[in-house]
Amino acid sequence: MVSIQQLIEERRLVVHFQPILSVRGRTFFGLEALIRGIGEDGTTIPPAVLFEEAARAGLIIELDRLARHLAIESFYPLWLENKRLLLFVNFESSLIDTFRPGSYLFDGLLSRYGIPFSNIVLEIKEDEIRDTGKLEEFCAHYRALGFNIALDDFGVGSSGFDRLAIVRPDIIKIDRSLISDIDTDHIHQEIVHAICRMSTNIGAITLAEGVETLAEAGASKLSGATLIQGFWSARPTPHPVCDHFREKIDTIKSYCETLQNARHAHDEELRSKAEALCIEFQEKIVSLEELARWDRMLEPLLYDAGDIEALYLISTSARQIGPTLLRGKTRSFFEPAEHGSDHSRKEYYIRTLDSMNHYYLTGNYVSLATGNLCCTYARKIEIETEPFVLCIDFIR
Repeated sequence: MVSIQQLIEERRLVVHFQPILSVRGRTFFGLEALIRGIGEDGTTIPPAVLFEEAARAGLIIELDRLARHLAIESFYPLWLENKRLLLFVNFESSLIDTFRPGSYLFDGLLSRYGIPFSNIVLEIKEDEIRDTGKLEEFCAHYRALGFNIALDDFGVGSSGFDRLAIVRPDIIKIDRSLISDIDTDHIHQEIVHAICRMSTNIGAITLAEGVETLAEAGASKLSGATLIQGFWSARPTPHPVCDHFREKIDTIKSYCETLQNARHAHDEELRSKAEALCIEFQEKIVSLEELARWDRMLEPLLYDAGDIEALYLISTSARQIGPTLLRGKTRSFFEPAEHGSDHSRKEYYIRTLDSMNHYYLTGNYVSLATGNLCCTYARKIEIETEPFVLCIDFIR
């Protein structure tokens, strides 16, 4: 490998761009600039190796500055074709700890090309920055100039939620480790959904990084991500061809619609099963006196239905009547609610009583009774004109 100093002096670097698509706006949103070195034999040198060598040689500032300059130069003709396009530029995080306004010398290069600062997104990895004061100064300085700020690799390592108020990001890039297998990993879905909901509430948009399959793209969209980036949409290349982006976004939309239709059909199947069980309940329990033994009378029904995990009955004072009927065993420290338990804050209880249809089907969640993934169908029923809520947990 040629020396890092020679690479810098001879500008033996090439910029690869990876497209970023807006799944909500159906637009080609922007490009992330990724620097690569070119060895003597023409082989590509990855950025991690470049910056490791630069750090050893004390040339990190020079490499970082040249990388940004080349990114802007390479972006210019693409911007001329689409002036709404945004350029995502990475900052070497260690440099922010020694930040001084004007030290990066690329504001002037943008002005020379006529590229507005608002077309640039500065990506920072806040967990790698030690000096919180310098981080705040850096973000305030560039935000005041009109630049956009993105938090990179959010959700892993020591990403600090406490620093969100300091950075006040315009874009939050959710780390690829959370996007990987998001279509099948319930925990990843919940974390990404929570990040997306939080981002909306603080005025930021979310970007799913490392999307490698249509299923991951669809699940990211359904979890709330606005932007996607990854090999599924396009690999990094010096000359990005992005004329197929609408087709890609339409494919995601179609996939999500198919998935939602399948979920709706499954929900209707569960509702039908639950309604049949509710009817049987009311046929067997016809008086308030029989409530004392409702669990013994209904227990056979639980074992007849293979996908029902639990049954429990709640009064309109939000107190459970009798035990929780369980099909199978609980895991570890999970345990079912008992007679007299308070359900007043449970979503399915509140929504059922408020519903005009007198029923409610929850989304998936981990049951506190068993530790298994389930959903709850709750139905308002009457016994001798007195209302109750019958809850049926289905295994997901």
